Amino acid sequence: MISFGFVTINDRQEIDYSTEIAKRAERYGITVFRFTPLDIDPLTEKARGRQFHAATQSWTESVFAIPAFLYDRCFYRADERSKKSKPIMQWLKQRPDITFLGYGFPSKWELYKKLIDHPLLSHYVPKTTLLRSPTDLLHMIRKEKAAICKPEHGSRGQGIYVVKQVEGHLHILDTNGQTIATIKRKTDLQQWVETLLRRSSYLIQPFLPLKTKQNEPFDVRFFFQKNEYGQWSERGRGIRVGAPGTIIANVSAGASISGFSEWFKQIPAPQRLFITDGIETITTVLPSYLEEKFGPLFELGLDLGITEEGGVWLIDVNSKPGRKIITALAPEKRDTIYEAPLRYCLFLANGVNVR
Repeated sequence: MISFGFVTINDRQEIDYSTEIAKRAERYGITVFRFTPLDIDPLTEKARGRQFHAATQSWTESVFAIPAFLYDRCFYRADERSKKSKPIMQWLKQRPDITFLGYGFPSKWELYKKLIDHPLLSHYVPKTTLLRSPTDLLHMIRKEKAAICKPEHGSRGQGIYVVKQVEGHLHILDTNGQTIATIKRKTDLQQWVETLLRRSSYLIQPFLPLKTKQNEPFDVRFFFQKNEYGQWSERGRGIRVGAPGTIIANVSAGASISGFSEWFKQIPAPQRLFITDGIETITTVLPSYLEEKFGPLFELGLDLGITEEGGVWLIDVNSKPGRKIITALAPEKRDTIYEAPLRYCLFLANGVNVR
């Protein structure tokens, strides 16, 4: 049997998802384990986690050797557990006896630098800079009137702020669109930026007008996985719409989901041409280019923002995407999505070069 490890920061994270995978594993000759990086004993290099048993369709506590194939579903935050877990995962990724389904990206800043090097993709990426001081933020706001601040290692829309200039003052908004601070002096801005950077490194971008006519933030999520032949396959795409006045359209933050084709039919014909061209360029070029620059990947979530004029922006690229949109919009694809990690694991086990 092939040993397959589902790795998370906390042992209660994504239990439903890992269980759906594990239920289907026996037919592929795969045994599924789940554990956290901190479950590994540094002396024995064994993990104390849970093993799924097909006979009882349940997880039981177990001590086991680190599985030969690992599915990294670790989302890092600023807490101590994340800080301790990250170097352990980096150590595992260096081991020649362990294969990860995907190796992910080092950071959003490193990702941005590679994207702007590409002659086609660079046209779809918002101007991005590292936030090092208030001067960086002021420079962008003077030029763009509003800037969005994103954690360099953030995910799921957490830790995002928008800074707008209103009547000579700066208003800092959270993702709910609520003003959490009004900055009237540069010393206040200095203090806010320093507090922000103590929690995480941050990137800043222009705050783009990616909203519906009802002032709802929206974007398009594309979900890709590798198939059993090591080839990229689009599993689906959907529209995410946030509440009026909020900042982001993230499902974990309460955004609604709708089908892409229904939305696209309502777009005027001239804009459709621009949108289709942008989408096809990004989805065709991006996955293979990212693997060329960062190494093997298994899945990708692409978030595209679209303006009223039909302009397409690559807002975010996630190597550990959720799948709520696809399972909600296309429940008939559930088996395909849950079996994909197992099928790709078999592909890797056969020793095929996926680069």
